[in-house]
Amino acid sequence: MTRSTASPPFIARLLIVGSGIMSLANSFTVPFLAVFLRRELGLAPSTVGFIVGSSVFFSVFAGFVGGSLSDILGRARLLLFSLLGVIASFIGFYFSHHVLAVFACNAAMSMSAASFSPVGKAMLSDVLPDHKRVKWFSHQYLALNIGFAVGPLIGGFAGLSGGRTAFLVSAAVYACYLTLLGLSLLLNRGARAAGGAGAAPDAERFGAVTRGLLGSARVVAADRLLLCFIVAGLLLEAVHGRISTLLAQHLAIGFDNGTTILGYLLTTNAVTVVGFQMLASRFASKREPVTSITIGGLLLFGGMVGFAASAEPWQFVASMVVFSVGETFIIPSEFAIIDRIAPENGRGSYFGAQTFTQLGGFVGPSAGGLLLAGAGGTAMFLGVGSFALVSVGIYLLVRRRIPVPAAPRGTDKEETHEPA
Repeated sequence: MTRSTASPPFIARLLIVGSGIMSLANSFTVPFLAVFLRRELGLAPSTVGFIVGSSVFFSVFAGFVGGSLSDILGRARLLLFSLLGVIASFIGFYFSHHVLAVFACNAAMSMSAASFSPVGKAMLSDVLPDHKRVKWFSHQYLALNIGFAVGPLIGGFAGLSGGRTAFLVSAAVYACYLTLLGLSLLLNRGARAAGGAGAAPDAERFGAVTRGLLGSARVVAADRLLLCFIVAGLLLEAVHGRISTLLAQHLAIGFDNGTTILGYLLTTNAVTVVGFQMLASRFASKREPVTSITIGGLLLFGGMVGFAASAEPWQFVASMVVFSVGETFIIPSEFAIIDRIAPENGRGSYFGAQTFTQLGGFVGPSAGGLLLAGAGGTAMFLGVGSFALVSVGIYLLVRRRIPVPAAPRGTDKEETHEPA
Protein backbone atom coordinates (compact mmCIF):
# COMPACT_ATOMS: atom_id res chain seq x y z
CA MET A 1 0.00 0.00 0.00
CA THR A 2 1.70 3.21 -1.16
CA ARG A 3 0.47 6.71 -0.45
CA SER A 4 1.77 10.06 -1.51
CA THR A 5 0.78 12.04 1.57
CA ALA A 6 3.59 14.33 2.67
CA SER A 7 2.53 14.50 6.29
CA PRO A 8 1.91 11.31 8.30
CA PRO A 9 -1.69 11.02 9.52
CA PHE A 10 -2.55 11.98 13.07
CA ILE A 11 -3.37 8.39 13.98
CA ALA A 12 0.24 7.37 13.22
CA ARG A 13 1.55 10.07 15.55
CA LEU A 14 -0.93 9.00 18.20
CA LEU A 15 0.22 5.38 18.00
CA ILE A 16 3.84 6.50 18.47
CA VAL A 17 3.00 8.75 21.41
CA GLY A 18 0.82 5.99 22.82
CA SER A 19 3.77 3.58 22.77
CA GLY A 20 5.64 5.96 25.05
CA ILE A 21 2.61 6.50 27.29
CA MET A 22 1.98 2.78 27.69
CA SER A 23 5.63 1.94 28.38
CA LEU A 24 5.67 4.72 30.98
CA ALA A 25 2.61 3.24 32.67
CA ASN A 26 4.03 -0.28 32.46
CA SER A 27 7.32 0.83 33.99
CA PHE A 28 5.52 1.78 37.23
CA THR A 29 4.52 -1.84 37.73
CA VAL A 30 6.03 -4.51 35.48
CA PRO A 31 9.69 -4.12 36.57
CA PHE A 32 8.57 -4.22 40.21
CA LEU A 33 6.06 -7.04 39.89
CA ALA A 34 8.39 -9.49 41.63
CA VAL A 35 8.79 -7.01 44.50
CA PHE A 36 5.01 -6.69 44.80
CA LEU A 37 4.50 -10.45 44.81
CA ARG A 38 7.11 -10.94 47.51
CA ARG A 39 6.22 -7.97 49.72
CA GLU A 40 2.46 -7.78 49.42
CA LEU A 41 1.59 -11.47 49.03
CA GLY A 42 4.60 -13.12 50.63
CA LEU A 43 5.06 -15.59 47.77
CA ALA A 44 8.08 -17.87 47.60
CA PRO A 45 10.80 -17.01 45.04
CA SER A 46 9.94 -20.11 42.97
CA THR A 47 6.30 -19.05 42.75
CA VAL A 48 7.26 -15.50 41.84
CA GLY A 49 9.55 -16.79 39.11
CA PHE A 50 6.82 -19.02 37.69
CA ILE A 51 4.25 -16.22 37.59
CA VAL A 52 6.59 -13.67 36.04
CA GLY A 53 8.21 -16.16 33.65
CA SER A 54 4.90 -17.47 32.34
CA SER A 55 4.21 -14.08 30.77
CA VAL A 56 6.21 -14.86 27.65
CA PHE A 57 4.06 -17.87 26.73
CA PHE A 58 0.81 -15.93 27.14
CA SER A 59 2.30 -13.09 25.12
CA VAL A 60 3.34 -15.30 22.22
CA PHE A 61 -0.09 -16.93 21.99
CA ALA A 62 -2.02 -13.66 22.26
CA GLY A 63 0.26 -11.82 19.85
CA PHE A 64 -0.54 -14.16 16.99
CA VAL A 65 -4.24 -14.48 17.80
CA GLY A 66 -4.65 -10.72 18.23
CA GLY A 67 -2.83 -9.93 15.01
CA SER A 68 -4.87 -12.50 13.08
CA LEU A 69 -8.15 -11.28 14.54
CA SER A 70 -7.31 -7.73 13.44
CA ASP A 71 -7.24 -8.99 9.84
CA ILE A 72 -10.73 -10.43 10.36
CA LEU A 73 -12.48 -7.94 12.64
CA GLY A 74 -10.48 -4.76 12.03
CA ARG A 75 -7.56 -3.07 13.77
CA ALA A 76 -9.48 -0.43 15.70
CA ARG A 77 -11.68 -2.87 17.57
CA LEU A 78 -8.73 -5.04 18.64
CA LEU A 79 -6.69 -2.04 19.78
CA LEU A 80 -9.47 -0.77 22.02
CA PHE A 81 -10.30 -4.22 23.42
CA SER A 82 -6.62 -4.77 24.20
CA LEU A 83 -6.40 -1.50 26.12
CA LEU A 84 -9.53 -2.41 28.07
CA GLY A 85 -7.94 -5.74 28.94
CA VAL A 86 -4.81 -4.07 30.31
CA ILE A 87 -6.86 -1.62 32.38
CA ALA A 88 -8.96 -4.42 33.85
CA SER A 89 -5.79 -6.39 34.65
CA PHE A 90 -4.20 -3.50 36.51
CA ILE A 91 -7.36 -2.96 38.54
CA GLY A 92 -7.46 -6.69 39.22
CA PHE A 93 -3.89 -6.59 40.55
CA TYR A 94 -4.86 -3.85 42.97
CA PHE A 95 -7.61 -6.00 44.50
CA SER A 96 -5.73 -9.34 44.34
CA HIS A 97 -4.75 -11.07 47.58
CA HIS A 98 -4.43 -14.66 46.37
CA VAL A 99 -1.86 -16.32 44.14
CA LEU A 100 -4.49 -17.58 41.66
CA ALA A 101 -5.94 -14.10 41.26
CA VAL A 102 -2.49 -12.64 40.66
CA PHE A 103 -1.69 -15.36 38.13
CA ALA A 104 -4.94 -14.67 36.26
CA CYS A 105 -4.32 -10.92 36.22
CA ASN A 106 -0.76 -11.40 34.99
CA ALA A 107 -1.95 -13.71 32.22
CA ALA A 108 -4.67 -11.27 31.17
CA MET A 109 -2.28 -8.33 31.19
CA SER A 110 0.33 -10.21 29.16
CA MET A 111 -2.21 -11.30 26.56
CA SER A 112 -3.84 -7.87 26.28
CA ALA A 113 -0.54 -6.02 25.92
CA ALA A 114 0.81 -8.61 23.48
CA SER A 115 -2.26 -8.39 21.25
CA PHE A 116 -2.00 -4.59 21.11
CA SER A 117 1.60 -4.57 19.86
CA PRO A 118 1.28 -6.37 16.48
CA VAL A 119 -2.07 -4.74 15.75
CA GLY A 120 -0.58 -1.30 16.38
CA LYS A 121 2.31 -2.06 14.02
CA ALA A 122 -0.08 -3.38 11.39
CA MET A 123 -2.12 -0.18 11.62
CA LEU A 124 1.04 1.91 11.25
CA SER A 125 1.75 0.00 8.05
CA ASP A 126 -1.84 0.53 6.90
CA VAL A 127 -1.74 4.31 7.25
CA LEU A 128 1.87 5.05 6.22
CA PRO A 129 3.51 4.88 2.78
CA ASP A 130 6.16 2.21 2.24
CA HIS A 131 9.16 4.53 2.30
CA LYS A 132 8.32 5.97 5.75
CA ARG A 133 7.66 2.80 7.69
CA VAL A 134 11.22 2.01 8.82
CA LYS A 135 11.58 5.52 10.20
CA TRP A 136 8.29 5.32 12.07
CA PHE A 137 9.00 1.87 13.45
CA SER A 138 12.20 3.43 14.80
CA HIS A 139 10.19 6.29 16.33
CA GLN A 140 7.95 3.74 18.03
CA TYR A 141 10.91 1.85 19.45
CA LEU A 142 12.41 5.13 20.67
CA ALA A 143 9.15 6.09 22.40
CA LEU A 144 9.05 2.71 24.14
CA ASN A 145 12.57 3.13 25.46
CA ILE A 146 12.00 6.68 26.63
CA GLY A 147 8.97 5.52 28.61
CA PHE A 148 10.88 2.69 30.25
CA ALA A 149 13.88 4.95 30.92
CA VAL A 150 12.00 7.64 32.84
CA GLY A 151 9.13 5.59 34.26
CA PRO A 152 11.02 3.76 37.02
CA LEU A 153 12.57 7.06 38.15
CA ILE A 154 9.15 8.72 38.37
CA GLY A 155 7.73 5.68 40.13
CA GLY A 156 10.60 5.64 42.61
CA PHE A 157 10.34 9.33 43.45
CA ALA A 158 6.55 9.06 43.79
CA GLY A 159 6.84 6.05 46.07
CA LEU A 160 4.95 3.78 43.66
CA SER A 161 7.56 1.06 43.15
CA GLY A 162 6.22 -2.32 44.23
CA GLY A 163 3.05 -0.96 45.82
CA ARG A 164 -0.62 -1.53 45.03
CA THR A 165 -1.24 2.13 44.21
CA ALA A 166 1.04 1.83 41.19
CA PHE A 167 -1.50 -0.44 39.50
CA LEU A 168 -4.26 2.14 39.84
CA VAL A 169 -1.97 4.89 38.49
CA SER A 170 -1.07 2.73 35.51
CA ALA A 171 -4.74 1.90 34.91
CA ALA A 172 -5.57 5.62 34.95
CA VAL A 173 -2.83 6.41 32.41
CA TYR A 174 -4.08 3.64 30.13
CA ALA A 175 -7.66 4.87 30.51
CA CYS A 176 -6.65 8.36 29.35
CA TYR A 177 -4.92 6.91 26.31
CA LEU A 178 -7.88 4.62 25.58
CA THR A 179 -10.20 7.64 25.58
CA LEU A 180 -7.93 9.64 23.27
CA LEU A 181 -7.37 6.74 20.88
CA GLY A 182 -11.04 5.80 20.85
CA LEU A 183 -12.12 9.34 19.95
CA SER A 184 -9.45 9.58 17.25
CA LEU A 185 -10.50 6.30 15.67
CA LEU A 186 -14.13 7.34 15.83
CA LEU A 187 -13.32 10.49 13.86
CA ASN A 188 -10.90 8.78 11.44
CA ARG A 189 -12.93 6.60 9.11
CA GLY A 190 -9.87 5.29 7.21
CA ALA A 191 -8.07 4.10 10.33
CA ARG A 192 -11.28 2.69 11.77
CA ALA A 193 -11.72 0.56 8.65
CA ALA A 194 -8.11 -0.66 8.58
CA GLY A 195 -7.84 -4.43 8.62
CA GLY A 196 -10.83 -6.64 8.09
CA ALA A 197 -12.21 -4.30 5.50
CA GLY A 198 -13.04 -7.17 3.22
CA ALA A 199 -14.59 -9.34 5.87
CA ALA A 200 -18.06 -10.72 5.26
CA PRO A 201 -20.96 -9.42 7.35
CA ASP A 202 -20.99 -12.61 9.40
CA ALA A 203 -17.25 -12.45 10.20
CA GLU A 204 -18.02 -11.69 13.82
CA ARG A 205 -19.74 -15.01 14.32
CA PHE A 206 -17.77 -17.59 16.20
CA GLY A 207 -17.53 -20.03 13.31
CA ALA A 208 -16.30 -17.41 10.86
CA VAL A 209 -13.71 -16.10 13.30
CA THR A 210 -12.46 -19.62 14.00
CA ARG A 211 -12.14 -20.37 10.30
CA GLY A 212 -10.33 -17.09 9.82
CA LEU A 213 -7.83 -17.88 12.57
CA LEU A 214 -7.18 -21.35 11.19
CA GLY A 215 -6.74 -19.90 7.72
CA SER A 216 -4.25 -17.33 9.01
CA ALA A 217 -2.32 -20.06 10.82
CA ARG A 218 -2.13 -22.14 7.63
CA VAL A 219 -0.92 -19.20 5.55
CA VAL A 220 1.74 -18.26 8.09
CA ALA A 221 2.91 -21.86 8.54
CA ALA A 222 3.24 -22.31 4.79
CA ASP A 223 5.40 -19.21 4.31
CA ARG A 224 8.94 -20.55 4.60
CA LEU A 225 10.44 -17.10 4.28
CA LEU A 226 8.48 -15.91 7.29
CA LEU A 227 9.52 -18.99 9.25
CA CYS A 228 13.18 -18.24 8.45
CA PHE A 229 12.78 -14.73 9.80
CA ILE A 230 11.02 -16.00 12.92
CA VAL A 231 13.93 -18.34 13.63
CA ALA A 232 16.48 -15.61 12.93
CA GLY A 233 14.57 -13.13 15.09
CA LEU A 234 14.29 -15.67 17.90
CA LEU A 235 18.08 -16.11 17.90
CA LEU A 236 18.62 -12.35 18.10
CA GLU A 237 16.04 -12.10 20.87
CA ALA A 238 17.94 -14.81 22.75
CA VAL A 239 20.95 -12.48 22.78
CA HIS A 240 19.46 -9.08 23.59
CA GLY A 241 16.04 -9.89 25.02
CA ARG A 242 17.19 -10.88 28.52
CA ILE A 243 20.77 -9.61 28.64
CA SER A 244 20.15 -8.27 32.15
CA THR A 245 19.53 -11.85 33.35
CA LEU A 246 22.84 -13.09 31.93
CA LEU A 247 24.74 -10.13 33.34
CA ALA A 248 23.09 -10.41 36.76
CA GLN A 249 24.10 -14.05 37.13
CA HIS A 250 27.67 -13.45 35.98
CA LEU A 251 28.19 -10.36 38.13
CA ALA A 252 26.66 -11.99 41.20
CA ILE A 253 29.21 -14.81 41.07
CA GLY A 254 32.46 -13.01 40.32
CA PHE A 255 32.12 -9.44 41.60
CA ASP A 256 31.60 -8.07 45.08
CA ASN A 257 29.89 -4.97 43.69
CA GLY A 258 27.95 -6.84 41.01
CA THR A 259 24.60 -5.20 41.83
CA THR A 260 26.09 -1.73 41.47
CA ILE A 261 27.71 -2.62 38.15
CA LEU A 262 24.42 -4.05 36.87
CA GLY A 263 22.67 -0.77 37.72
CA TYR A 264 25.28 1.15 35.72
CA LEU A 265 24.83 -1.21 32.78
CA LEU A 266 21.04 -0.96 32.70
CA THR A 267 21.26 2.82 32.77
CA THR A 268 23.90 2.74 30.03
CA ASN A 269 21.64 0.56 27.90
CA ALA A 270 18.65 2.89 28.25
CA VAL A 271 20.65 6.06 27.62
CA THR A 272 22.48 4.60 24.61
CA VAL A 273 19.31 3.30 22.98
CA VAL A 274 17.49 6.60 23.44
CA GLY A 275 20.49 8.69 22.36
CA PHE A 276 21.49 6.65 19.33
CA GLN A 277 18.08 5.63 17.99
CA MET A 278 17.56 8.60 15.68
CA LEU A 279 20.98 8.16 14.06
CA ALA A 280 20.29 4.46 13.57
CA SER A 281 16.88 5.31 12.11
CA ARG A 282 18.40 7.72 9.61
CA PHE A 283 20.99 5.13 8.58
CA ALA A 284 18.38 2.38 8.24
CA SER A 285 15.99 4.53 6.21
CA LYS A 286 18.60 4.80 3.44
CA ARG A 287 19.50 1.11 3.28
CA GLU A 288 17.95 -2.29 3.03
CA PRO A 289 16.80 -3.73 6.39
CA VAL A 290 19.13 -6.74 6.18
CA THR A 291 22.12 -4.40 6.05
CA SER A 292 21.05 -2.79 9.31
CA ILE A 293 20.37 -6.17 10.92
CA THR A 294 23.78 -7.45 9.84
CA ILE A 295 25.52 -4.46 11.41
CA GLY A 296 23.37 -4.77 14.53
CA GLY A 297 24.00 -8.50 14.88
CA LEU A 298 27.76 -8.04 14.58
CA LEU A 299 27.67 -5.29 17.20
CA LEU A 300 25.64 -7.53 19.53
CA PHE A 301 28.28 -10.23 19.17
CA GLY A 302 31.02 -7.67 19.72
CA GLY A 303 29.32 -6.53 22.91
CA MET A 304 29.05 -10.12 24.15
CA VAL A 305 32.74 -10.67 23.44
CA GLY A 306 33.41 -7.52 25.43
CA PHE A 307 31.36 -8.81 28.38
CA ALA A 308 33.27 -12.09 28.26
CA ALA A 309 36.61 -10.26 28.45
CA SER A 310 35.59 -7.57 30.97
CA ALA A 311 37.14 -7.46 34.42
CA GLU A 312 36.53 -3.81 35.38
CA PRO A 313 33.26 -1.81 35.55
CA TRP A 314 34.32 0.58 32.77
CA GLN A 315 34.96 -2.37 30.48
CA PHE A 316 31.43 -3.67 31.07
CA VAL A 317 30.04 -0.20 30.39
CA ALA A 318 32.00 0.13 27.14
CA SER A 319 30.79 -3.29 26.03
CA MET A 320 27.21 -2.33 26.87
CA VAL A 321 27.48 0.75 24.66
CA VAL A 322 28.53 -1.43 21.71
CA PHE A 323 25.80 -3.95 22.52
CA SER A 324 23.10 -1.26 22.83
CA VAL A 325 24.03 0.42 19.55
CA GLY A 326 23.59 -2.94 17.86
CA GLU A 327 20.14 -3.26 19.41
CA THR A 328 19.02 0.05 17.88
CA PHE A 329 19.80 -1.21 14.38
CA ILE A 330 17.95 -4.49 14.74
CA ILE A 331 14.42 -4.07 16.07
CA PRO A 332 12.93 -1.50 13.64
CA SER A 333 14.53 -3.32 10.70
CA GLU A 334 12.96 -6.62 11.76
CA PHE A 335 9.53 -4.98 11.69
CA ALA A 336 10.29 -3.48 8.27
CA ILE A 337 11.12 -6.92 6.83
CA ILE A 338 7.90 -8.44 8.15
CA ASP A 339 6.00 -5.51 6.66
CA ARG A 340 7.55 -6.15 3.24
CA ILE A 341 6.80 -9.86 3.06
CA ALA A 342 3.29 -9.69 4.53
CA PRO A 343 0.28 -9.74 2.18
CA GLU A 344 -1.82 -6.62 2.61
CA ASN A 345 -4.85 -8.58 3.82
CA GLY A 346 -2.74 -10.63 6.26
CA ARG A 347 -0.48 -8.00 7.77
CA GLY A 348 -1.86 -8.47 11.27
CA SER A 349 -1.26 -12.22 11.15
CA TYR A 350 2.34 -11.74 10.06
CA PHE A 351 3.13 -9.18 12.75
CA GLY A 352 1.37 -11.46 15.20
CA ALA A 353 3.48 -14.42 14.09
CA GLN A 354 6.59 -12.36 14.72
CA THR A 355 5.78 -12.48 18.44
CA PHE A 356 7.04 -16.07 18.40
CA THR A 357 10.52 -14.54 18.38
CA GLN A 358 9.88 -13.61 22.03
CA LEU A 359 10.56 -17.25 22.89
CA GLY A 360 14.18 -16.21 22.53
CA GLY A 361 13.71 -14.53 25.89
CA PHE A 362 13.43 -18.05 27.29
CA VAL A 363 16.10 -19.67 25.11
CA GLY A 364 18.81 -17.12 25.90
CA PRO A 365 18.71 -17.27 29.71
CA SER A 366 18.22 -21.06 29.65
CA ALA A 367 21.22 -21.68 27.40
CA GLY A 368 23.21 -19.06 29.27
CA GLY A 369 22.48 -20.64 32.63
CA LEU A 370 23.63 -24.04 31.41
CA LEU A 371 26.84 -22.60 29.97
CA LEU A 372 27.51 -20.55 33.09
CA ALA A 373 27.11 -23.57 35.35
CA GLY A 374 29.19 -25.84 33.15
CA ALA A 375 31.92 -23.63 31.73
CA GLY A 376 31.78 -20.18 33.33
CA GLY A 377 30.85 -16.65 32.33
CA THR A 378 33.20 -16.37 29.35
CA ALA A 379 31.64 -19.41 27.69
CA MET A 380 28.17 -18.11 28.50
CA PHE A 381 28.66 -14.78 26.75
CA LEU A 382 30.47 -16.26 23.76
CA GLY A 383 27.99 -19.13 23.40
CA VAL A 384 24.85 -17.02 23.59
CA GLY A 385 26.50 -14.27 21.54
CA SER A 386 27.13 -16.74 18.71
CA PHE A 387 23.36 -16.92 18.20
CA ALA A 388 23.63 -13.43 16.70
CA LEU A 389 26.13 -14.67 14.11
CA VAL A 390 23.86 -17.56 13.13
CA SER A 391 20.94 -15.14 12.80
CA VAL A 392 22.93 -12.79 10.58
CA GLY A 393 23.85 -15.77 8.40
CA ILE A 394 20.15 -16.64 7.95
CA TYR A 395 19.26 -13.09 6.97
CA LEU A 396 22.11 -12.92 4.44
CA LEU A 397 21.09 -16.25 2.89
CA VAL A 398 17.51 -15.16 2.20
CA ARG A 399 17.94 -11.43 1.67
CA ARG A 400 17.38 -11.65 -2.11
CA ARG A 401 13.89 -13.07 -1.52
CA ILE A 402 12.72 -9.95 0.35
CA PRO A 403 10.53 -7.73 -1.86
CA VAL A 404 11.92 -4.27 -2.55
CA PRO A 405 9.23 -1.57 -2.55
CA ALA A 406 9.17 0.81 -5.47
CA ALA A 407 10.57 4.23 -4.66
CA PRO A 408 7.74 6.78 -4.49
CA ARG A 409 7.75 9.66 -6.91
CA GLY A 410 8.91 12.95 -5.58
CA THR A 411 10.49 11.65 -2.39
CA ASP A 412 13.72 13.16 -1.24
CA LYS A 413 16.94 11.27 -0.88
CA GLU A 414 16.51 10.80 2.85
CA GLU A 415 13.32 8.80 2.45
CA THR A 416 14.44 6.36 -0.25
CA HIS A 417 16.04 2.99 0.25
CA GLU A 418 19.45 2.56 -1.33
CA PRO A 419 20.47 -1.05 -1.82
CA ALA A 420 23.51 -1.85 0.29
